[in-house]
Amino acid sequence: MEIQIFALIVIGLIGLYFILKDNKKEQQYFSSKPAYTKTEQKILDHYKSIYTPLPADDRLPVIARDGYVLEDIAKTATDILYQGPIPTKEEIQALKKGDLIKLIFVDEEGYAERMWVTYEGIETDLHKGILDNDAFELEGLTSGKILYFHSNHVYQIDK
Repeated sequence: MEIQIFALIVIGLIGLYFILKDNKKEQQYFSSKPAYTKTEQKILDHYKSIYTPLPADDRLPVIARDGYVLEDIAKTATDILYQGPIPTKEEIQALKKGDLIKLIFVDEEGYAERMWVTYEGIETDLHKGILDNDAFELEGLTSGKILYFHSNHVYQIDK
């Protein structure tokens, strides 16, 4: 009888352990602000210190007119950690015609597609490029479409 009670207590403690562990993991992924290490917080603070807001420019896409917006990668990097570093201002300034740029296109419901854009140059503080592929889900985004984007929108560079 004592062994059975002891076994039930052990099983209960093991169950409680896994419930608490799952709860902690869920909070890590779905809570509003995860706990960052000092190194991670230093990275976020760095991106916050260099962030410059997007200019108001009619050439940039908006949901109402275009059905999508471009993800402000620089702004997002002030809140969450990307798996790898985002391009620096120096890397973006060194872009040459023909370089490939990856941008993230986001629709009204939050659906996002990453697509390559062939860099064409800079026109009055905005970069110009030509979409290199067709979107899977987002309407109106087809290869050859001319796009304008800000340095903050650049997610990846492939030279």
